[in-house]
Amino acid sequence: EDGASITYTYELATSPVTYCKVTYDVNSLGQIKVKMLYDGFEGISEMPAFGMTMKLPADYENVKWYGNGLEETYLDRKHGAKLGVFENKVKDNISDYVVPQECANKTEVRWFTVTDNKGLGIKVSASIPFEFSALPYTAHELESAGHHFELPNIHNTVLNINKFQMGIGGDDSWGAPTHDEYLIPSDKKIEFEFIMEFLE
Repeated sequence: EDGASITYTYELATSPVTYCKVTYDVNSLGQIKVKMLYDGFEGISEMPAFGMTMKLPADYENVKWYGNGLEETYLDRKHGAKLGVFENKVKDNISDYVVPQECANKTEVRWFTVTDNKGLGIKVSASIPFEFSALPYTAHELESAGHHFELPNIHNTVLNINKFQMGIGGDDSWGAPTHDEYLIPSDKKIEFEFIMEFLE
């Protein structure tokens, strides 16, 4: 009558196997509260990110957020950014690096919306600042392309909703590793909660 709760336990692609529990609480207002819980596991490498990825149709091309912007920011690349409300198109988030790669992350985010040109879409928010990106390609598509012209036609808006993502390192402009304070240890318990609601 007042809602429903569904919990999944996901087996992660690690060796040895680890698990993440995800609970979806849907209330009578149509809001979906997502809670992710990872208990930590010794002996595996650091996480690149902790969060969730989902696809929407490419019609949902308008992005607006309250967080750092306007350009991409990361844990170790955010100190020159401004906190505010920003908006752009999903396709504008692809950075013009020589080789297509990870890009477009936003830090210190309180909420973001992704909508079509009629204003329909979703809003994601959290009580603790989080990170997200909205891109026209999956991470696999970006990593598989050696040049921008090799990227496929745009069919989706790909959302990455993360508690955090590791820093990018490269302090010397070339191969310097990420500093320890910007890594995500896999042996620690991690919880992440956010709310999704539909915009009509």
